[in-house]
Amino acid sequence: MNLDYLRPSVERYGAALNYRDFRWIWLGSLGGQSAFWALVVARGLLVLELTQSSWLVGVTTFAAMAPRFLIPPIAGFMADRFDRKSVLAISYSLQFVNVGVLTVLTLSDVLEVWHIVVLSVLNGSFRTFQMTATQALIPNLVPKKHLLNAIAMNQVSLQGARLVGPALIAPALWLDGPGAAFAVCTFLYIIGVVGVIAVRTRSSGELTKGSSMGSSLWEATQFIWADSQLKVIFVLMALHCAMTMSFESMLPVLGRDVFGDAETSANFLMMGVGAGALVGVFSIAGIRSSYGRGASLLITGALSGLAMLVLALSSNIVVAMIGTAVMGAAQAAFMTIGGAMIQTLAPDGMRGRITGLAHINIGGTMALVNLFNGYAAGEFGAQNVLLVMGLSFTVVVVASMSVGTLRNIYRGTFVTPVPAT
Repeated sequence: MNLDYLRPSVERYGAALNYRDFRWIWLGSLGGQSAFWALVVARGLLVLELTQSSWLVGVTTFAAMAPRFLIPPIAGFMADRFDRKSVLAISYSLQFVNVGVLTVLTLSDVLEVWHIVVLSVLNGSFRTFQMTATQALIPNLVPKKHLLNAIAMNQVSLQGARLVGPALIAPALWLDGPGAAFAVCTFLYIIGVVGVIAVRTRSSGELTKGSSMGSSLWEATQFIWADSQLKVIFVLMALHCAMTMSFESMLPVLGRDVFGDAETSANFLMMGVGAGALVGVFSIAGIRSSYGRGASLLITGALSGLAMLVLALSSNIVVAMIGTAVMGAAQAAFMTIGGAMIQTLAPDGMRGRITGLAHINIGGTMALVNLFNGYAAGEFGAQNVLLVMGLSFTVVVVASMSVGTLRNIYRGTFVTPVPAT
């Protein structure tokens, strides 16, 4: 069968995969991110099984995401001070050890909730180093003309992992419970280690021995504040994460209270998010014009809020999965475009630090709101919380069109990025 007619589309949407080191980074990221999202599901289900407390499920999810309040500045500093490949390899290795300990404790039947919380904090800390170093390294692996595509493909691994990770642990959960699921996650982290070891490119930022962490981070903060586009993108992405992406701690409760099966329903809903995310990031990977990028940011932002209303009003798992799939597509596309804008505007010499600050903005917000939502779901019902979140961000998107800088971005007048130093 002659498939030559597909070649232009493949080259457009998968251009970054033509570069060897990017392919290895991409594979490693898919393994590591799949492990993380599988852990979010498996840990939440185990805590709910042990305690029957939606609040403690929220605490556990918060514990895994909370390091993104504190760790990103350190991770960003290290990504600009030391070899980014080495930082990445160490972070994957530590995550492998962390989940190995979790697996042994679970299978030995000695695991307690406090063990899960502590190990979740450590896992989230190591993952923050992984994500920061990966995003700082990617622009060094592909030509500048393919940077947007590379960032989009990296989001394929990040967002698609919400499908791959839960899907891979589904048989383990069904056959032997969370312990077997944790064992699957250790294998996924091995893929991450192998992927980064295979990378040949070495890079670091402009920082040298003796550079002050405080002053260097302040320099990056000032850069963001002085750039009107970076500033509004940071704010919009924080609101997006708070109002549309902080739902993970509610899935086990939603599955139990609405669909009558916490374990299966929560896993299926997360898989719906992942499946939609794959479609979302692939759909914008081939965008090349500033107008297409700006219009897509506006449209996917609006869909992120509206899709949550579908999930909130669902009475059966099929409709709910449709809602999560649309959520995943819109959220992933929105975050990919916003992330690409940040990476494009960040000079290479401080890309690690700006990426680290972006992780505080994104991950820290998600951690805090997930903590609150775990409590709120138990008090007011997961569907009611989702309804408020979806309506709130829809209002934010409409209001954002009155902000001059954002209105210009939506129209495609994205200013020429600062040259790399």
